Amino acid sequence: MKTKIIQFIPAVVALLIIGFRYFSQWCILTDSSCYGTWIHRIYLAATNPVYFFAIYFLPVALILAIVSREVYKSWMKFAVWAVPVAIIFIAITPDSNPGAYMDFFPFYRDDAARLAGQVFAVASLLFILYKWYVSRHKSGQV
Repeated sequence: MKTKIIQFIPAVVALLIIGFRYFSQWCILTDSSCYGTWIHRIYLAATNPVYFFAIYFLPVALILAIVSREVYKSWMKFAVWAVPVAIIFIAITPDSNPGAYMDFFPFYRDDAARLAGQVFAVASLLFILYKWYVSRHKSGQV
């Protein structure tokens, strides 16, 4: 039972990130005391990109909650290097247009977060399916 609870942690983290984005957006748009605070300063640079990554990661996190412990451990080994690579890719992308009429390549941080989330989600799903198939085939259930 304890191991299944641990497998729910990625889903809880993704839901908390999604909830924080909606809270910060509500705070910035409705409450004047939030304007100029740290929530307002990190909204475009960090909150939105993390939200877009979490949206694509949430289905994977829900699937991870029901797979076997061996598949989850294998996925964690994949995620240990894939998530930092995605974070670096998102971080080096500019968060807005650097100047007027200098928009040669309109690809910003939100777009990078969506792309990294999509690639990570597809790679994770393929990895989970492969490990699940191998574990079922090895145990003779196929």
